[in-house]
Amino acid sequence: MTIATATVAVSALYWLEAGISAVLGNRRTPGLASLEPLADRELPSLSIVAAARDEAGRVEQAARSLLAQDYPLVRIILVDDRSVDETGRILDRIAAEDSRLRVLHVESLPEGWIGKCHALALGAEAAESDWILFTDADVTLAPDAARRAVSLAVREGWDHVAVAPDMRIEGLSEAVFIAAFVVIFNATLRPWLASDPRRKNAIGIGAFNLVKRKAYQPAGGHSKIRYELLDDIALGKILKESGARQVFARHDGRVAVRWHSGVRGLVRGVEKNAFPAARYSILLGLVAPWIQLALAWAPVIGLLLPGAIPKIAALAAWAGVFLCYRAAARNVSIFYPLSDLRRWRVW
Repeated sequence: MTIATATVAVSALYWLEAGISAVLGNRRTPGLASLEPLADRELPSLSIVAAARDEAGRVEQAARSLLAQDYPLVRIILVDDRSVDETGRILDRIAAEDSRLRVLHVESLPEGWIGKCHALALGAEAAESDWILFTDADVTLAPDAARRAVSLAVREGWDHVAVAPDMRIEGLSEAVFIAAFVVIFNATLRPWLASDPRRKNAIGIGAFNLVKRKAYQPAGGHSKIRYELLDDIALGKILKESGARQVFARHDGRVAVRWHSGVRGLVRGVEKNAFPAARYSILLGLVAPWIQLALAWAPVIGLLLPGAIPKIAALAAWAGVFLCYRAAARNVSIFYPLSDLRRWRVW
């Protein structure tokens, strides 16, 4: 067997295992619409905490979606993290209109902190609720998103609920990029395994991390991960290590975000997180892209190699790839941006 044929065979095993795992994982992944939400009297108190830095173009829509939550005991805490645009003034104006919104302004960053972790830590410290929902200042929530997530957590006994958002995109190139990113994300992290206490897999989603205060504080909170660029994943890890019960849930159309604008913006966003994702290992950072490249191209190359074995292996790899993308499509719908949430249509 040649090296090329062996590479195609390995890619077939990898993609088939990843695809089957994703499909089976989806079957046991709960959704925000999978159960009846709790009545007002049954809901615990909730604070929604988000950090914003230079988000003037999107922060008002996000803030108003948080204030529109159908939740009786909710408090919104938005932290303006050293913005140099109109973000702080926009938030102050909205807070003057609605007393449920509290705005914290960060003028300088203490030594030893990443900006976002520091901002979220301040927001969590200001929260006095039973539960805290950490989100981003560019995320838009449907009115019943918080109620349904808390209901899922309370009914099923979870301490941490992480929800991946729908992605609003412009054009086919962004759709292809995001689809590939989600497939790699699922294949690498296996988020559906986070609910298994016997597994080390943990999950955290910056767009929607709902955490019980009694689990957040013993885990160390954001002060324990104060210098982590991947703060959402890091939070999930320390919660899992502390014994918190966590689950990855489907958004069911209730959490959405415009992640980055254009393919160049998407590349920069992934580039910023690439080294932390490689666990700050230079060796892994150098080797991983080549492994991904080989796994991506092997199913194509296998169809061009002589003989039946590489072609059969390539077809098996393509079957696994299909399953991976099918599973990704069930977790993340891709939207074209429209001004009215009610007019969104799936791509």
